[in-house]
Amino acid sequence: MKSEIAHKIKHRKVPNDEFITPQELADKLVKLVPITKNDIICDNAYGTGVFYKAFEYTPAIIKQFCKDDFFEWDKKQHWFITNPPYSRLDRWLEHSCKLAIKGFAYLLGLHNLTPRRIEMCEKYGFGITKIYLCKVYKWFGISAFIVWEKGKKGIIQYDRIVWR
Repeated sequence: MKSEIAHKIKHRKVPNDEFITPQELADKLVKLVPITKNDIICDNAYGTGVFYKAFEYTPAIIKQFCKDDFFEWDKKQHWFITNPPYSRLDRWLEHSCKLAIKGFAYLLGLHNLTPRRIEMCEKYGFGITKIYLCKVYKWFGISAFIVWEKGKKGIIQYDRIVWR
């Protein structure tokens, strides 16, 4: 039964990328990112703006948001912090790697953290330095707020072997 549900989710024609993060959770998560007073930070999947609103609790000097297509965004930022659309996650992570100066932090379904994605970000010089697990009512499974930092060694070990 579970694999049938997972198959339907993975292969649906229209992805459901609208998962609104509770404001109190966004406030808590943003505080986990090592933002300094001269940083420029961006909520690059604005939605209802919960992460952008949480930026008020940071020392960042400039706080921005992207309401339009993130893939058309070409401004480098110190940090990107949001709950990205999972249906475009590979491309989203790669674009983030190209634009982030210090790092990015995203709230993802835990099952979206894969060795292939970790390896891709590491090739761009980003290591995972923090993972915060949480559960949001009505969301599928456990979520993970993951902080990737430029030039830092990742805290996760993995291999890409498919064991039999």
